[in-house]
Amino acid sequence: MIDISMVISPEMPTYKGITERKPIIEVTNTIDQGSNESRLSILHHTGTHVDAPFHMLSQGKTIDLYPLQHFEGKAIVLELSNLEKIEAEHLLPYETKISTVDFLLLKTDNSLQQLHPKKFVFLGESGAGFLSKRFLKGVGIDSLGIERDQPQHPTHRLLLENDILIFEGLVLSHVNPGFYWFSGYPLKIKAADGSPIRAFLRTISNE
Repeated sequence: MIDISMVISPEMPTYKGITERKPIIEVTNTIDQGSNESRLSILHHTGTHVDAPFHMLSQGKTIDLYPLQHFEGKAIVLELSNLEKIEAEHLLPYETKISTVDFLLLKTDNSLQQLHPKKFVFLGESGAGFLSKRFLKGVGIDSLGIERDQPQHPTHRLLLENDILIFEGLVLSHVNPGFYWFSGYPLKIKAADGSPIRAFLRTISNE
């Protein structure tokens, strides 16, 4: 099993470095009071998480409406280097391989450095359009957002309108490209627009 989740802590990186998005962990009880207990306050979209359609679509499905099977399946990790934006032309050479999986995970130059708060590699509109026509359960990326500074969020909308969930904040620096079994289960939060997840890969034979 290969863990591809971020560690949740008040020091963790957040989308565009926004301080207000950092989680708050508060000690509410100590062992002297009988047991150690803490309270976690975290946005659904901080750290390694999944976006449900309701995140961007007013009538979109919420995360609790998906069966657990929607959060696991065969995946391919594609390593796409020296790009600022991933478009359809960069994905086209892998079309046959993408057609055989449930999840596409994008390993980019984001994995080579500390997460840049504002300038990161992302999936462009044409790339999302290309993927929206595939029978995918989800698309993931090694950044805290799948798109950057695109008015009206076309990448999110193209994927989510086609019931393709978005997995952000994946840690792929230690993962080789190839085929895996992906699991990224959300918390069972009623009517939620997304959820933190514990994401991991299991190795399978590469094809």
